[in-house]
Amino acid sequence: MNRPLLTWIIFVALVLVWGSSFILMKHALIGFTAIQIGAARILFATVFTLSFAFPQLKEFRKADLAPLLLVAILGNSIPYVLFPIAVAHVPSGVVGITNSMTPLFTLLVGLIAFGRPLKRLRAFGVAVGFIGAVILINPFDDHSSVGQNWPYLLLAVLAAACYGVSINTIGDRLKHLSPRAITLFAMLGASVPSMGILAGSHVTDQLTGSPEMWSSLAAIAFLGMVGTSLAMVVFNRLIAMTTPLFAASTTYVIPIVALGWGLIFGEDLLINHYLGMVTILVGVWMVNKKT
Repeated sequence: MNRPLLTWIIFVALVLVWGSSFILMKHALIGFTAIQIGAARILFATVFTLSFAFPQLKEFRKADLAPLLLVAILGNSIPYVLFPIAVAHVPSGVVGITNSMTPLFTLLVGLIAFGRPLKRLRAFGVAVGFIGAVILINPFDDHSSVGQNWPYLLLAVLAAACYGVSINTIGDRLKHLSPRAITLFAMLGASVPSMGILAGSHVTDQLTGSPEMWSSLAAIAFLGMVGTSLAMVVFNRLIAMTTPLFAASTTYVIPIVALGWGLIFGEDLLINHYLGMVTILVGVWMVNKKT
């Protein structure tokens, strides 16, 4: 297959998978709680990753344990719980927009925790992005589709911040590991608390065999195996085939897919959501622009 064509096929596939993840979370809430969704998603991702990355276990070093645990908790466990909680109270399309703030937090964490330089345009981009977040959340209007539930949208913003810490940790502390190894170790680390959560929440009592339960479980399985495990491997492949900047451009299109699914399923989206999305994406463009 033509290489440029393959890169665009991968790009579109990633956008569709990640953009659809928020409406899938909402569907999974029919049968399971937000915490159960996050924990089960990790277990599905762990088992699937083991099926093709088991040989990468030999790359483990004790010195990598701390950063790997940080990536496991902040890059997987916490966001995978925070996003479903937000989706349970806020339109999934709106939650999908907040995910586009990840590059902004990646830049901020790199500046604060890792001492990376911050150019003027990128600093301005961060400011624009956070202005967009305020427009999106719109905490001053109790009659909007978010209304008094706007604090739940802050949980999605916090999840994006967790991703920022995880990405910087991978780039600064784990560059010597292969992408498969990083994914595998992070999943294994996150699977330990996930098993405890599922056991403590008595999730087996909810496995009634009803069509709603099975469809919810299928949504979680897709989120774990395709939206987490496989997508991360493919994303790293896209970076290798093109550039990190091109791969990061998925950030621009994911919110559009998330909003599209929200409209299809009748979610109430207002003008401030679209204005906030555009403002955030302008900020992300500034952060990613080479100067």
